[in-house]
Amino acid sequence: MRYDVIIVGSGPSGTSTALNLARICPGIAERTLVLERDSHPRHKLCGGGCVPQVDMCLERLGLDYLEVPHVDVDWAHVQFRGRGFPLRFGKGYSFRVVRRNEFDAWLADHVRRRGIEIKEETRVTKLHRSDDGVEIETNRGTFSARVVVGADGTSGVVRKLVPEGAKTCTVARLVELITPAVPASAPATMAADDALLDFAFMPAGVQGYAWSFPTKIAGERMRNWGVYDSRLVPRKSAGSLRPVVAEWMQQAGYRLDDYHLEGHPIRLFEAGASFAAPHVVLVGDAAGVDATFGEGISPALAYGEIAARAIDDAFRRGDFSFAGYRSAVLKSPVGVALRRRTASARALNRFYYPWVQKLLWWRMGPLARWYIKKVLFNWGEPDEPLPAERPSVPVPAPHAPTAPVASSKTTSR
Repeated sequence: MRYDVIIVGSGPSGTSTALNLARICPGIAERTLVLERDSHPRHKLCGGGCVPQVDMCLERLGLDYLEVPHVDVDWAHVQFRGRGFPLRFGKGYSFRVVRRNEFDAWLADHVRRRGIEIKEETRVTKLHRSDDGVEIETNRGTFSARVVVGADGTSGVVRKLVPEGAKTCTVARLVELITPAVPASAPATMAADDALLDFAFMPAGVQGYAWSFPTKIAGERMRNWGVYDSRLVPRKSAGSLRPVVAEWMQQAGYRLDDYHLEGHPIRLFEAGASFAAPHVVLVGDAAGVDATFGEGISPALAYGEIAARAIDDAFRRGDFSFAGYRSAVLKSPVGVALRRRTASARALNRFYYPWVQKLLWWRMGPLARWYIKKVLFNWGEPDEPLPAERPSVPVPAPHAPTAPVASSKTTSR
């Protein structure tokens, strides 16, 4: 079957592209197809953090994701070995946490309401170029389109049609698990609506942080725990992240062996990478996301509008080279922010020594807080200032091991 546009993947970047096509160029949206290898609601690994820029992107689409079950994080505590500072991105809250199976299904439902077809349980097996577009072979037949949007994630097949560019993207790794809100073996030490981001494991080879977010599953309060390792700078790695998570959990009163640990890769944004090729554009994780915190939902939604405008322009001019797409991404507010986050992540991970981290998170807290909010996350609505009296960090922080954690056979992706 022939379409104008085929979007491969129905996560936030794919559905945002479809919804923005419906808003910007409804004629093209009528001839758009979304392919999804699973069926909604489908399992998706993700911390689920939604900074206020998510609200901004969805408001432009006329959507209110407060319809989706969520938890408002009161304060996010950024720290290193027990000391740091509280942070709020939004007005009266720091950020929101959603479950991706519910959030993605909600977005997909709105895509269908706009009259755009989603074919679920449709796995792409092969792509090849035709004279005037791309042909896509799937387990449910062959489809063709003038434009294909790669919204199929870090390991997606669409990216194979796009050259790597001048700079190869780094693939980071994340591991996460879900626990009850309060451990059975220890009293509660975490404020119910607070989140923790701890950089204590950086000297041990983790190029990122460990997190603990409040979340909600089937109406029940739970906790999402994980570790983000960017692997952005060449230096000795922590090896398997499982021992790191085990120590992180033990400090909070949980035993890792009692829970199911999962991992997944994430492609980081590089300004020198390629984001498009003739008849093909990439969005979301396929293009690259935040390198400092691994934050991907708001960039994914922002990519969708950039891609939709580029597609509309391609059909208006009859030029499907997408030669200007990379420039449009880099010049966009989210592109500027992602470039800053990649540069900041490189600098942060080159100076991983404990004394530098103590100086940054302990002594330079006001400056670090300002930099995170106003430089790295600066493309959304203005947020309210911190109160004069700031709350203290509510949980004793795990201490990183003094030597790099040894590798094991259970290395996560």
